[in-house]
Amino acid sequence: MTIENIVTVDGAATRYLSAGTPGKPVVVFLHDGAWGGSADVTWGDVIPLAAADYHVIAPDLLGFGGTAKTVALDTSPFAFRTSHLFRLLDELGIDSPVHLVGNSFGGSIALRALTDSKFVDRIASVTTVNGTGGPWKTETMAQLGAFDGTVEDVRRLVGLLCDPFDEFEAQVALRHKWATQPGHYQCMFAPHIPVPEAAQVARPADPYPANLTGTTTPVLLLEGENDVLVESGWAARIAEFAPHARVVTMAAMHAPNITHPEQTWQILGSFLAEAVSAPDLVASPTA
Repeated sequence: MTIENIVTVDGAATRYLSAGTPGKPVVVFLHDGAWGGSADVTWGDVIPLAAADYHVIAPDLLGFGGTAKTVALDTSPFAFRTSHLFRLLDELGIDSPVHLVGNSFGGSIALRALTDSKFVDRIASVTTVNGTGGPWKTETMAQLGAFDGTVEDVRRLVGLLCDPFDEFEAQVALRHKWATQPGHYQCMFAPHIPVPEAAQVARPADPYPANLTGTTTPVLLLEGENDVLVESGWAARIAEFAPHARVVTMAAMHAPNITHPEQTWQILGSFLAEAVSAPDLVASPTA
């Protein structure tokens, strides 16, 4: 059974879903960053499958879902949400390394967390489903940025993310519910507000993905062969810097976890089982 929870983390109300049995290996599911993203929108049909063997935690990230509509504008969109994620785990008393599994933006957060010395020892494995860490977006990705607030526009957005599937309209309705929560619109647009030239400050060059070099944490890169939002071959490009990473392709668009939950879990579950039982083997370049 999946349980909805609310906890306060550093003053921010934080919604998360939990399932499975405490004491089992912890899998943390991270949702996509499209309009209306949330734990249930992105992972609702996968969580019950994972709960049979794992203790599942699936938070709504800051600015999304039922979590506080707050953002940090002086750092990357990944960094402050990663800090909030691990503070949530602290609040829940989870201090053993966890398996991060993310789709799209959530997968990018998971990959970026591997490059941060504050968190790498708390990560048992990383799985990203069409989350590249930021680079290799197609021109079509820009179409996800606009949203007029209507159900019809959410239908357009879901069409960019998902293959046709039976629960298409249910996905549209749930995503629209979260997309129209007070504050979500402002949080999504805040990082893109133009700044006068005189007030602009240059930020350091982004070393990613080169800063994945030397990481030994098991990584699964799941690439959708029909994804129109990120460039084909992104997983192989990351693997050039993290040669131990496992690359798997799937005949799907950007969110197979939504459209093909059982098939997606077969792939994820197999990788996680190996990461739990033989992490050194999974991380081996010959695995």
